[in-house]
Amino acid sequence: MEGIVQMPASLEQVRFANRAQVLRAFLGGGVCSAGEVAERIGLSRQTVMKAIQFFLRTGLLASGGKGASTSLGGKRPELFELTRERYFLCITMWPDYLHIHLATIGGVTAADLVRREPLPADPKEALRRVGRQAAELVRDTGVRMEQVKAVSISTAGIMDYETGSLRYSSQSPDWGSGVPLRELLGQWFPDALILPENTGKMTARPFLLERSLARKRVLVVFACWGLSGCLIDRGSILSGSNSLIGEIGHMTIDPTDPEICGCGSRGCLERLVSAERLRQKAKEWTGEYLTSILNPDSLTVPAVFHASGEGDALARRLVAYLAECFATALRNVSLVFDPDVVVFQGDFAVADDHFRRTLMDHVRDFRYFPRGCPFELRFDLRELTGMDIRGSMIALTEQYFGRPELYMD
Repeated sequence: MEGIVQMPASLEQVRFANRAQVLRAFLGGGVCSAGEVAERIGLSRQTVMKAIQFFLRTGLLASGGKGASTSLGGKRPELFELTRERYFLCITMWPDYLHIHLATIGGVTAADLVRREPLPADPKEALRRVGRQAAELVRDTGVRMEQVKAVSISTAGIMDYETGSLRYSSQSPDWGSGVPLRELLGQWFPDALILPENTGKMTARPFLLERSLARKRVLVVFACWGLSGCLIDRGSILSGSNSLIGEIGHMTIDPTDPEICGCGSRGCLERLVSAERLRQKAKEWTGEYLTSILNPDSLTVPAVFHASGEGDALARRLVAYLAECFATALRNVSLVFDPDVVVFQGDFAVADDHFRRTLMDHVRDFRYFPRGCPFELRFDLRELTGMDIRGSMIALTEQYFGRPELYMD
């Protein structure tokens, strides 16, 4: 059988690929000379300079001044950077927290707005309010609306990526289904790319840049006002046709549990490990632990971990309960995903050693796991709000710079 002859790439295809490589060298921000880019990506300086000139004409790159002379002296090289005339807008819209972040496409912060307030009961009113505040922030910064090239909105719930709608959120069940996020925000930013995303996936995105995880399967557990997860398979976030992959908060752990979750089911992990459930159990058990420092009426998940670390017996019992719930969930996740690494964010990132030991003791009871640790446990202490903004910038960079028209004549 004769081999298939591969046709040589056309001149246009080669030019497209070269331009994409050159621009990628600038995406981390900072300034570079043509020579530095050429050395980094392995293209000739002449080829790199042609691509840079193209992006100077289209406005994606701008002059960044002159570099330092070499030890041999001579002409100082011209430096280039991503333009500071185009912007990304990141919106973090959580149940009681709003953060609007405006930055250049190179990641230079232009403005921030943070508000701690509950969302309106009507989704259209909520999006009108957020859109108005975002537009005012842009205008007050002196940026023209047409300079905002892409907008992200990170919020609770399941997304329909094709339509840009929020299918449903158990955190805001009164909103119903099919909230048109892209359409409603598009009224304020009609010329911008609009990217809605689930918060659990957004806060996990920074892990895509960690080289140590590039070839691993990772479960990132988001725990704050809700509980969800993000499954990363060797550098790619998994989603699925219904965007349900990673919704571990709605995994059924105890079907006999009397509480009905916002998703409509009973016994969801999110409800079993919530602060409300811990307060309920603390009140049931407090008579057995009269010397406990915990206040059952106001305890939080981090407070329970802190007290457990101090040796508080009631807190230790609550932590053991949390560990058992998560061990059941992680066993089930492992049956369908088999992660190499499990990362806890938010409230559970401050878990004490008692939680870690108890969790792994329960997990090891599953005989299919190899002896020792079946997966690596990590506890990421970085602030969730900062991770959300960072993940939003990563997502917008991927979407905006992934458009072929940016590299065509």
